[in-house]
Amino acid sequence: MVKRIILATFCLTLLVTCFSEVARSSEVISECSEQLLQKYPSIEAIEEQFRDGAKWQEKTVPSPHDSNLELHIKTMEYPGISIGTLEYTSDDEYRYFIISVDVEKAGFVDFLGIDIGSTAGDVKKIFGEPQQIEGNMLAYEDDNGFYLICFIIENNKVKEMKFRTFLD
Repeated sequence: MVKRIILATFCLTLLVTCFSEVARSSEVISECSEQLLQKYPSIEAIEEQFRDGAKWQEKTVPSPHDSNLELHIKTMEYPGISIGTLEYTSDDEYRYFIISVDVEKAGFVDFLGIDIGSTAGDVKKIFGEPQQIEGNMLAYEDDNGFYLICFIIENNKVKEMKFRTFLD
């Protein structure tokens, strides 16, 4: 009986710890998303920062939810960083999202203080334990599955960072 109580207590503690890590990750990922929107609040802000040497790709696609709505997807490529955006206007409301950021060079953008060259320990201090580890990649996802942040680690240092927004 005592062994069952100890085992049940252990399992409950483990479950609470897992849920608190996911909640922590969601909160930190949301904070990171807000930070990216503050740094790059518009297409114009991205264009201004990366005007020389930036390559842009643009496409317009119909919304999967509203056939009257056009989604404008723009991707900026610059040596060491790429940024993908989505924008649309509906019912006189303009919406802008950063849907992807890939960073391979320090100094362009940090994810809550984590930059290229930060240690894996630094990542875990800010983001907690990763929900997924695949090879040398540490992955964090919010509890709704809308945001994903990945850190590629080499020699215990961040070599590459990726941010993704998955819109419904």
